[in-house]
Amino acid sequence: MDSDQFREAAHASIEESRSQYTSSHPSPLTLSTVIKYFASLATVRVTPDLQPGYLAPQLPSSPPQDPEPFTSIASDVTTKIQPGLTHWQSPNFMAFFPAHTTYPSILGELFSAAFTAPAFNWLCSPACTELETIVMDWVAQMLGLPSCFLSSGPTAGGGVIQGSASEAVVVVMIAAREAVVRDRLEAEGLEERPDETQDERERREDRAAEIKGKLVALGSEMSHSSTQKAANMLGVRFRSVAAGRSTQFRMTGANLRKKLLECRERGLEPFYVTATIGTTGTCAVDELEEIAALKKEFPNLWLHIDAAYAGSALICPEYRELARAGAIGEFDSFNFNMHKWLLVNFDARYVMRAAVVR
Repeated sequence: MDSDQFREAAHASIEESRSQYTSSHPSPLTLSTVIKYFASLATVRVTPDLQPGYLAPQLPSSPPQDPEPFTSIASDVTTKIQPGLTHWQSPNFMAFFPAHTTYPSILGELFSAAFTAPAFNWLCSPACTELETIVMDWVAQMLGLPSCFLSSGPTAGGGVIQGSASEAVVVVMIAAREAVVRDRLEAEGLEERPDETQDERERREDRAAEIKGKLVALGSEMSHSSTQKAANMLGVRFRSVAAGRSTQFRMTGANLRKKLLECRERGLEPFYVTATIGTTGTCAVDELEEIAALKKEFPNLWLHIDAAYAGSALICPEYRELARAGAIGEFDSFNFNMHKWLLVNFDARYVMRAAVVR
């Protein structure tokens, strides 16, 4: 596809080209363009009336050897792909969570796809790193988060974009694990040194493995499964904290403290807790102030807020008190999903981190 073909196909994908397509040469996308798709959402069935395996008989059994014109591909999108979609953006979609994109979001995705800049570090694409840092600070301000979560704040906070909320939980749990292991090694005089011998390095590594073997991550029984899965990936234990009907399905400070003490009595070391703003099953908000207060008794405990479901509501000042936003500054990290309620595409998920001083 050359630039002229791309221009024609791009116009046709968004809206029928009145100048380039005539009745004798209609665009297959007359049936489905991006604009027409959005316009039809209120009238089409939300879930497809299909059986598993419906698509394979309609497509070649092996990769095509010759290219097809875009008009044929577009026709396949209309007749084969779109009928198999669940329309998350339909006003009649009532499952899971709202996932609404917008035209500006689509345009942003277009530029991102065109630039395709693997921004591993600043040098790989300076604008990517700097724009991400700036926009993440904007987002933190929009949510009313404390200044400790800002890259420009009084401490080394800031935010990064992750592929999913579950990925964000993995990232912060790794940070929590490495922080507690580092602190324990330093306290025992086993910190890493540039001049250490082979025996010293192996002794430090063996001791780090022993410490990791005692670590426990915790989360409410109503929290998303990502916390337990992250613990499994890291090779640490996971313990669930009671959050039943009597507490309106919220994790309380008292129940968390009870579980923390139980872990210690068994010779285990709690190092990480996920608190939630909007649990998956009930949209409950854990008792953030009570949980934050436990930092005094458990100073090495990394506190994380998973606000994937309802964190976007913090953009409204009237909801910040419901979310106990005043206590958020006592937490070490915070993640939420902009694609839920904030009108951007599904790949917009964020994790913010506060400065951690051990």
